[in-house]
Amino acid sequence: MTTAPIDSIVQLASRLVATPSCGGIDSPHAVLGVVRAWLADNDLAPRLLRDAEGKNVAVLVEIAGAAPGPVLCLDACIDTAPAGDPGQWTEPPFCGAVQGRRLLGRGAADSKSGVAILAHVARRLAETGIPRGAVHVLFDADEHTGRFGGVRAYLAAIARLPDAVSLGYPGNDCIVVGSRGFLRARLHFAGKAAHSGEIERTGVNALDKAAAFALKVAASSFPETQDPAFPFGPAATVTHLSGGEGFSVVPDHATCNIDIRLTRAFDGDKAMRWLETIVRAVDPQGRIETIDHWPAYLVEPDHDLVGSFSAAAERAFGRRIAIDVCGPSNIGNLLAARGVPTICAPGVGFGNMHAANEWADIDSMAPVYAMYCDAALRFLR
Repeated sequence: MTTAPIDSIVQLASRLVATPSCGGIDSPHAVLGVVRAWLADNDLAPRLLRDAEGKNVAVLVEIAGAAPGPVLCLDACIDTAPAGDPGQWTEPPFCGAVQGRRLLGRGAADSKSGVAILAHVARRLAETGIPRGAVHVLFDADEHTGRFGGVRAYLAAIARLPDAVSLGYPGNDCIVVGSRGFLRARLHFAGKAAHSGEIERTGVNALDKAAAFALKVAASSFPETQDPAFPFGPAATVTHLSGGEGFSVVPDHATCNIDIRLTRAFDGDKAMRWLETIVRAVDPQGRIETIDHWPAYLVEPDHDLVGSFSAAAERAFGRRIAIDVCGPSNIGNLLAARGVPTICAPGVGFGNMHAANEWADIDSMAPVYAMYCDAALRFLR
């Protein structure tokens, strides 16, 4: 089995954690500079990718094989969730400290340990060579914003779509081969303004309509939608209500955000019809504004991508690794909509992801590194 350069991986991961890159809060320039410099120092010729507005959103390394063949992309996000209240952290959120066998700090698990591991995998594959095709290693600095700007910039920058993608998220209990999609919409409800103290001209409260909509969603059920791949089914969550101002005016406009999780059997069209029925019951003039929509996806278990990573993961971890789907969406939904098979490969062990005192398990880094080195070669062969 490939020996992992653990000290070097931890050192790079620590530097990345110590460089704040909270999505939508911190500029990604500094953290991209850290990984770009490391890649350049290791003769990997990194490319800085920019979005349509010219903002830096990703770093890409391309490793060419000895002959034509498939392209495998290994991707990990280099931005993070917000750190929250520093007072709730035992150690500073951006300390990047090692305590026992744990790397501490925001992003240690999601997913700067993954970035450090994949950077070293890129170096290994470039040194030893790959038999055919190419390996692309991508670090997305616009993932936690929900824009997935790094992946979008990558797809725009390459000559053709990759044949497969593996995402370097944390957790090693399974290989995720699919996820529910989503339909996100904003509902607009109209009312009639009036003084809130008026006796006769009481107006029409738009917030009452929005609240009634939220209660109907909570009490509603979905039509029969059997999908063996997603036995937990679809879901709908009202995530935001707003409207009105001050105290003395009846609100004449209210908005409501809803997130609907989709399966293959309950797709975007069925979700929209379900949503329209509830909106019309509350307000026949209510308006639905679609914000975003990605379909559910599934990579079949017999796909070469799944087989390569499954065999490599079981060898590296010394145990059977289950194949599963998940409820939350990920970059795989975007890629699958473009016909690119995508999995979430096993990653580092972790705790407190997106919470105070996030940590990554250092002892899990070696099998993750070995798995990626092995899986890439298996897939390209």
